[in-house]
Amino acid sequence: ELFPAGDSVCDWLAIAMALSGTRESYSDYLAELKAHVEDAYAKNGCLDCNKATEYHRIALTVLALGGDPTHFGTKPDGSAIDLIAEGTYNYARDPGAQGLNGWIWALLTLDAGDTEVPADALYSREDMVNAISVAQESDGGFGLIPGKSDVDITAMALQALSPYAVEYERQINSALNWLSLEMSDQCTFFYGNSESSESLSQVIMAVTALD
Repeated sequence: ELFPAGDSVCDWLAIAMALSGTRESYSDYLAELKAHVEDAYAKNGCLDCNKATEYHRIALTVLALGGDPTHFGTKPDGSAIDLIAEGTYNYARDPGAQGLNGWIWALLTLDAGDTEVPADALYSREDMVNAISVAQESDGGFGLIPGKSDVDITAMALQALSPYAVEYERQINSALNWLSLEMSDQCTFFYGNSESSESLSQVIMAVTALD
């Protein structure tokens, strides 16, 4: 298959279709996705050794398709695979090692399922919120790595911070101001030198999340 379950393109498409109400064989997709997850654990002992966002995307896909990401498949030792715990609050490595999006999507994934974080977790919700907020650049934006704001990451950060808007009003307003300055005269956004529908979509999702 060119785009199998567990592939980024396929998973985001499945999420979009499910949340839009499109009727499809989502149980079949979940079965294929579970096989992908179990195969990764059998080969590597985890879903992905470098990217926390693999856990987040697949957990969000499972949620959107009506599955349970906290019991999604079985490890070789017979224990259940908990994509939420192992990809967010008990992630075995540094959630931000791949960039700020690791912290952003960990928080988005936790809040998507209204997950309660155990007291003995490696990372608390407050840790995630703080890791995002302290990464804000002096111009108000956020970037994948320190030193350069970009539209996509700024919009994603705003989505993640939206449930905490009261406490982070100043940071949110600063980021919105930066985004407004990045918007073109045609009300579009650029990624590099090209207009980007994804960047525009991320901004729409951010302002919608913030009401």
